[in-house]
Amino acid sequence: MGLFSFRNFFKPKKAITPGFAPDEYVPIFWEDDYCQIEMVPFQNKTFIQKQAEQINELAGKSKTQYGFMETFERGPMPFKTISKKIRVNYLEDTLTGFQFLKARYIRYNKNEILECEKENTKAFGFTNFTIFFDIENEFVKNIWISTGLISSVTQYDLIVAALCTLGKNCELILIDWNSLSFFDLADKVQVNKYLWNLWK
Repeated sequence: MGLFSFRNFFKPKKAITPGFAPDEYVPIFWEDDYCQIEMVPFQNKTFIQKQAEQINELAGKSKTQYGFMETFERGPMPFKTISKKIRVNYLEDTLTGFQFLKARYIRYNKNEILECEKENTKAFGFTNFTIFFDIENEFVKNIWISTGLISSVTQYDLIVAALCTLGKNCELILIDWNSLSFFDLADKVQVNKYLWNLWK
């Protein structure tokens, strides 16, 4: 049994079976990854620290050689990302400005294909680093990322620049619930500290 449970996990509207080019950028999104590594307003810092302490305490009490005997249900952020009123076109323009590819499709839970133009979930990035976000009307509702090993210096620099720009302009921090670590995205040193572990 895992340690985390998240109440408001993503549910797709529907799945499709399109045809796309073999080399087309089609990121993979697993339901368990929803907001596991998320970008949220800086005002949530104290809440995140408290949640991390509670998770650590529960993990210490319930861990066995087979996993965890209990789960921790993370509560919603007190300052929701949508409260920042980040417009969808701003986020898309920012990411494409740093050469992030815009996905037409997302592989969801391996066997389903979501069409981004018709769904509320969007994806931009590279084969080894994707920023996902869902939307509500013209505003960004949640932002989360999926990572892999980054082997290109050019891509690494573009990712750092994009994250720092969003961190400064939108006052966002990154929380990785897998490692219970968070980073101020406005601080290039902290962004590099997080991404360095993904450098091949």
